[in-house]
Amino acid sequence: MDCTKCGFDIKEEDTQFCPKCGTSLNDFANPNTEKPASNTTPSGFQRTPEWKSEGTTLVLTIVLGLFGFGGIGHLYLGQLGKGIGILIVGIILLIVAIFTYGIGLVILIPFAIWVIFDARKQCRKYNDVLEKTGKAPW
Repeated sequence: MDCTKCGFDIKEEDTQFCPKCGTSLNDFANPNTEKPASNTTPSGFQRTPEWKSEGTTLVLTIVLGLFGFGGIGHLYLGQLGKGIGILIVGIILLIVAIFTYGIGLVILIPFAIWVIFDARKQCRKYNDVLEKTGKAPW
């Protein structure tokens, strides 16, 4: 199957979006029809309303992570169990760091760095699955 917008040869039949230009393959019955630009990014990729912003995920994780709420980024992505678990562990580690006069930071800082990278990875995974299947992965 070829993309109706860019002509890219798409090998997978179950794909709903063109892997090259991001055009939705289900919405184009006529190749000359243009989709409204309301859900497009500057690069021209089509985004569904369920799409999760990597920037929002990172801002929530980093800014709120400074106060021990690093799991908010995972909650934004819809990973409730993991997000709540990270919140609990983060708050406990923050309390330990306060009561040990900063010695607990030895554990809190690597944990916070892991949470940031994991939130970014999970956001990309969420968007990749959403792009391929049209459904949220969790």
